[in-house]
Amino acid sequence: MAPRFAYAVLPAVLLAAALPLAAPALATPEVSVAASTGEIVDVTPTTSTLNAKKRHTEFFAASFEAEAGETRFVGTELVILDAKGTSPSEIFLGVTLLCKSPSGTTTSAEAGRNVWPAGASFTIPIAFTMITDVPGTYKCQADVMMCDPGQCASPTGTGKVRIVTQKMDPKSYSLLYVSRALPAWAQSSRVPASGKDQVVKPGSSYSIKQSFDLSDASGAIRVGAILSLTNCIEPSYPTSCKAAGTTKVNGSATVKLAATVTQVANTPGAPCTTAKATSDTGAWSDKITWQQHHAVRGIWTPDFELSTDPGCSDTVQLVVTVSVGKGNAVVIEPGSRVKTTSIAYAIPGDTIPTYV
Repeated sequence: MAPRFAYAVLPAVLLAAALPLAAPALATPEVSVAASTGEIVDVTPTTSTLNAKKRHTEFFAASFEAEAGETRFVGTELVILDAKGTSPSEIFLGVTLLCKSPSGTTTSAEAGRNVWPAGASFTIPIAFTMITDVPGTYKCQADVMMCDPGQCASPTGTGKVRIVTQKMDPKSYSLLYVSRALPAWAQSSRVPASGKDQVVKPGSSYSIKQSFDLSDASGAIRVGAILSLTNCIEPSYPTSCKAAGTTKVNGSATVKLAATVTQVANTPGAPCTTAKATSDTGAWSDKITWQQHHAVRGIWTPDFELSTDPGCSDTVQLVVTVSVGKGNAVVIEPGSRVKTTSIAYAIPGDTIPTYV
């Protein structure tokens, strides 16, 4: 079983995810703080069923203490069992994860997808890193908005979906996670580096390259990427699909992901560290269907330590290759306020929980 929040197997985010979601309201917390809180793993949702008639539903809430200037990784996974009685034929679930500082500053991210009756179980994951601005109690909340796809400007939609809890499925269940304060060397970068959509046409590949200076790192290191991928079923969404050539509204996109990390050598032939993603760490080959339209995929290399050989530098280079086969083209999206951001990252190997 792959580690949670490493995104080895992630769900699709559909067209309706481009619609803005209203942020959940949070109460102002106390400003005093005694000590910085460590890692938080909450596996008990505040509800077991989501009802479209309610429109907005909180499904996780947690708080933590922090000093100013801490870097925290925050993430949530909403695991849905099924959809029953949806109308007219499907429901859009839009998830907002938001953390509020004692100063009033908020950090948030949004994602979502369509579900249809009798569809298989799936997960909607969201994650971001945040830097605390003042000492005090920070409150984080995960909220779901439900509506008919494309009709989210007004409260429409009926139907219910069930949240999967740890008791229901000990291997894949809903949770909220807040990391301990990360070391200063932990880092991430938005990709593609241009900040623009990257179209990958059928029969071609595109490689994302990112270097990380890990001279201050110690112990096990994890390097990887989270990519937001869209199947070009039409030329108008995203608009970059107009450069894809042929699009097919009912077509699938065949995608393969691979990744390697190489410690840069100062001396040719030096025994520097290399690592390659495996099927357990996100190396993947499958289809993004037209129903999904959008998929968030993660890939990372197994945890490693830098070689201390004098011929090796403290810099590593990550190369993630996206290959597209027969079918539609794919767009790698760098993301925005209302779309999942594609990132490359380097973090301590034990940051992401591996308890499942």
